[in-house]
Amino acid sequence: MKSSIIDVPRKHTQDDLFGIQVYQEALVEYVRLTDTPITIALQGEWGSGKTSLMNLLRYNLCDMDDAPYYPIWINTWQYSLMKTPQQTIISILEGIIQQIGELNPSKQNWENSKKKIGGLFKKMTSVGTKVAAGVAGIDASGIDELFSDDDGAGMSDIVQLKSEISKLIEGALVTNPAKRGFTFYIDDLDRIDPPVAVEILELLKNIFDIEKCVFILAIDYDVVIKGLRPKFGELTDANEREFRSFFDKIIQLPFSMPVASYNVDTFLVDALSKIEFFSPTELADNSLAETLSEITCFSVGTNPRSLKRLTNTLALISIINKKQFGADDASHEQNTKVLNYALVCLQIAYPYVYNQLCEEPDFKAWNEKIASKLKLRPLSDEEVERLNSTEEFDEEWEKVVFRMCQKETYLSNRVFSVSSLLNRIAEIINNDDKLGEIIES
Repeated sequence: MKSSIIDVPRKHTQDDLFGIQVYQEALVEYVRLTDTPITIALQGEWGSGKTSLMNLLRYNLCDMDDAPYYPIWINTWQYSLMKTPQQTIISILEGIIQQIGELNPSKQNWENSKKKIGGLFKKMTSVGTKVAAGVAGIDASGIDELFSDDDGAGMSDIVQLKSEISKLIEGALVTNPAKRGFTFYIDDLDRIDPPVAVEILELLKNIFDIEKCVFILAIDYDVVIKGLRPKFGELTDANEREFRSFFDKIIQLPFSMPVASYNVDTFLVDALSKIEFFSPTELADNSLAETLSEITCFSVGTNPRSLKRLTNTLALISIINKKQFGADDASHEQNTKVLNYALVCLQIAYPYVYNQLCEEPDFKAWNEKIASKLKLRPLSDEEVERLNSTEEFDEEWEKVVFRMCQKETYLSNRVFSVSSLLNRIAEIINNDDKLGEIIES
């Protein structure tokens, strides 16, 4: 038995439990066929598997035998720790260039480039945190300084930096005909301050717009929106096009993580087997896997990180039960374990509703008295009529659930799932007369 399912990105040696192989293969083929330069954004919420997919892309494009690209990997979160925004941007740029330079066969050329690039960095640092034109807040004299012809050769600082990077890339590729270019993996952009993430995006666009370069970024559009507020203000219908145009200018291929298509059944069977919450015989029943998957989708959803937290919680509960009741008593019948699974899902996903269930376990008896106790707002006649026409809210207790969910934005957005989960719990118990007694136990 394992006590936990660790939350680390998947490597190419691990099984594809979520069924994303087809997306991975399609992206690999796309990159192999694409013209350069190009920037690809892997979009998805935290824990949706962006880093895992990047690991797989790196292996197929860079690490396996006869792979066509050199890899450059930057974790922006690690580069940002204990640094100011200005230091973060320069540090990330240095990290990228350092990895390129180390692949250059001519150490002398690399040393010469380092000296030139180091001088340019000092200049950029003196200007301020913004190193690319058009970024919100940069002083006009700073832009002039970065793009001025100080050396008399008709080259601005940005152009000189881009030229030095191009030389390093060409130098690395010349000596290895098997390599067609570089793929840059920029991870965890959605974990740093959004305005800094936007600055990094602009930096990459202005400096690394170079042939034979493919950028693969882990960032969500929502982060870009937050990062652009200093420039465009709050997102409205009037300026939405400006936000989208900025994103489209930077990103040539947006790829949304296919979380809704993840094969949750396979992951759950594997994880629950490892923690021994269900027996191998029970997990061999496809109908059980389907039931667990349905309960999961109604509650914690299909985000891999959320699923791992769920199974870790169940593992701890199993250990507590064995300590408290002994191994024999901890081995409940399958239906009881499914009920426990559903209640843990409810607790993790909807703690407010779960807390009310702890107070009043017989949720089918929830009525106006409970609503008054919780100070829930009354429903209008129009709302009552609309709810009566839906299967999820045509009973009195379901209307109370609806009113509960109006207290939180997240619950309000998931109100149908909350009702469906509670109805599924009632189906599992299959005894309305003892519903509250069984849930309480």
